[in-house]
Amino acid sequence: MKKSFLLLIFSILFLQSYPAFGQFFVEQFDYPVGDTLTNYGWNNHSGSDYKILITAGNLTYTGYPGSGVGNSVIISGGSGSREDVNKTFTIQSSGAVYAAFLVNVSDAPSTQDYFLHFGLNPMTTTFRGKVFVQDDGLGGFKFGLSKLSATTVNLTSTSYTFGQTYLLVLKYEYINDPNGSDDVVKLYIDPDVSSGEPVSPDLENIDVASDIEVGSIALRQGANSYTTQLDGIIVGTSWSLVVPVELTSFSVSVYESDVILTWSTATETNNAGFEIQRREGKSEFSIIGFVPGHGTTTESKSYNFIDANLASGSYTYKLKQIDFNGTFSYSSEVSVDINAPIQFDLAQNYPNPFNPSTTIKFSLPQSAFLTLKVYNILGQEISTLVNGFTEAGIHSINFDASNLNSGIYLYKLEAGPYSYVRKMTLIK
Repeated sequence: MKKSFLLLIFSILFLQSYPAFGQFFVEQFDYPVGDTLTNYGWNNHSGSDYKILITAGNLTYTGYPGSGVGNSVIISGGSGSREDVNKTFTIQSSGAVYAAFLVNVSDAPSTQDYFLHFGLNPMTTTFRGKVFVQDDGLGGFKFGLSKLSATTVNLTSTSYTFGQTYLLVLKYEYINDPNGSDDVVKLYIDPDVSSGEPVSPDLENIDVASDIEVGSIALRQGANSYTTQLDGIIVGTSWSLVVPVELTSFSVSVYESDVILTWSTATETNNAGFEIQRREGKSEFSIIGFVPGHGTTTESKSYNFIDANLASGSYTYKLKQIDFNGTFSYSSEVSVDINAPIQFDLAQNYPNPFNPSTTIKFSLPQSAFLTLKVYNILGQEISTLVNGFTEAGIHSINFDASNLNSGIYLYKLEAGPYSYVRKMTLIK
């Protein structure tokens, strides 16, 4: 997504192990391998055999906060009395309910069958928002969606790959009230986790089945043969189920002719880094640097960038945060003024003594033609560092003495009637 640099409270709270306002639960299946879900807040509502068990390993999906934590479960369809389970949450009758989850399909039936759906609280036989899989007969499979009946299933036009992890977001949307038949179910497949809710879902079903007040989500093992690995379920009333780059601060300060930018993030997802852009006066923004990000992390990170040796004037900065997939967004702008020095000055080089290089700074209260030269102790010219017209401001010049012997050297600044000389020591 084009990440918002606001503090997105939902995005922070979705990472917690306890529900936040508008979030019902996060299920990472972080339980002992081989245990049953009914030991951990899930309710059996159908079937007595072929239990849904905790399986070792998890599913990963870059940028999704439900990725790569704990273990997972295997949902298998087939003959026999197969267990179906549900987890209830606060009943909803307006707005929308979202369920995001990771799924990896290893086998799909030739006849469509569903493995996940919404329901009532408590769960009954009234199901809505059924998510299907079906073999496409060409080596892949398709996802499907219905509001109620298996006879009105909408299948994706795109085929998907067995053994690959996909991020799905199921949405039950209330259109008017829960007493009619106009509510809509939608399915988003691999949505951009760095963006807001897409304008168009991958699947939508407006079957005239009666509306319900959603209060549960269920995992189902159907009668047809299929195998899906499921992980990272997040259920809530907002699309904000993923973690943006949360920029908690962005500030600017000035040291002589250098502008120092500092910023920090609370969390990051899929963050390639920050492009630093600068505008001088009323000109257009230009790119002046790039600072790599930390990819995906829930830890606070701090950054800085120094824009050095600037002439006097007004400068405005902004950050362009870029994802690995190319999506981006901008920070707010910060501005600063660099004031011209009030007098000519030649500063002592730093470091001093040095080996093999050092920095020489000088100040010009107004633009002038100047020379900056280096001499040995005998007065012989060794190097010319500056020889020409120079803008007003504070300037820094690097002097590399790799080819010189140890000893004392002089550096001299001349600008019109002004002349300054200082000593520096090279020690090898």
